[in-house]
Amino acid sequence: MRSRVTKTVSWGLALLAAACTSADSSPEESVTYSSSQLLTSPIEEILEPRRTLGGPDDFGLLGMMGVLDDEYLLVGDVSGNLHLAVVDIGRGRVVAQFGSHGEGPREFQGPHRIVRDLNRDDTWWVYDFPSWTWTPVTMGQDAGAWRIGERYSMEGIPPSPETPMWTGEDEALIHGMFSGFAIVRVSFDRNRRVASWIPVEAPQPFEDIPEPGLRLLNRSYVAVRPSGGFALAYQFDNQIEVWNEAGQLVHQVTGPREVTPDYGIAEDNAFHWGEDDENGYVSAHGTDGAFYLLWCGGSECPTMAVHQFDWEGNFIQEFGIPGVLSFAVSSDDERMWGFMFERIPPLIGEWTIPGVN
Repeated sequence: MRSRVTKTVSWGLALLAAACTSADSSPEESVTYSSSQLLTSPIEEILEPRRTLGGPDDFGLLGMMGVLDDEYLLVGDVSGNLHLAVVDIGRGRVVAQFGSHGEGPREFQGPHRIVRDLNRDDTWWVYDFPSWTWTPVTMGQDAGAWRIGERYSMEGIPPSPETPMWTGEDEALIHGMFSGFAIVRVSFDRNRRVASWIPVEAPQPFEDIPEPGLRLLNRSYVAVRPSGGFALAYQFDNQIEVWNEAGQLVHQVTGPREVTPDYGIAEDNAFHWGEDDENGYVSAHGTDGAFYLLWCGGSECPTMAVHQFDWEGNFIQEFGIPGVLSFAVSSDDERMWGFMFERIPPLIGEWTIPGVN
């Protein structure tokens, strides 16, 4: 594997250093805490897409979406025989489909997350949740030709990894639905398998909950900033954590809408969900200018909204949208695309982000 000696190394290794810092020099002293203005009224306006992308037979269930140079969308379909597709944004249609279903090399079972390779403009990393593998896909001379590389295995770390991010040569930060922590630092051997892993401490909203409740309640989503850093947003709480490019937790923010999950602990100390379970944040995306969190207003997501924040943790705005599953935002923060899973046939919608001139 090629050396990754760019700015991603600095903030990734700094995050490890922050995790190992003694109490005498705790990096948490620089953390700022703030609360967004609490929104209690219903979402007043649901923005309809200005157009749709794709055809009636193109998509099944898109679990991931990334935008490439604001010209193409790379999407992952958890159903079907070909799991990856490329959508030409300008023409509004699919121009490539690849990624066969299977358990072998360069095959997929259900693409779950996508992360841009910060060192190469033509490469993405696709995380396949059923197989716990992380595979590079690289665009050829045009968007119609893609190459699938050698995959990395996540076996050997606790359940369940979700979003990996390279930080150095054969080293990565992996965000996931773990027990008692949200992030691990992982080193891979020459066979692209886990050699070691170390948890990175970060504050979590729920504690002292029996398993599997602790992992489920502390589930979070990550928005990666292309120039370094990321934001974590918890699904069953309105707690948001912002980490900077130096790998330090710098902001902890309370989101603008409350989330109250319905769960209980039985007499035998068993965790169980209640009948009125609520969801909070269910997806995230980052640009250099802002990060965006997809908020779901109930167990069946009767209302969905996008919350936009700057990287100082300041809440910018909320705007309502029809039900979407995965989404992405243009690098200039002017357009958003989302998979409208409730539409028949399901298509990708395009919106103009409010406030854009």
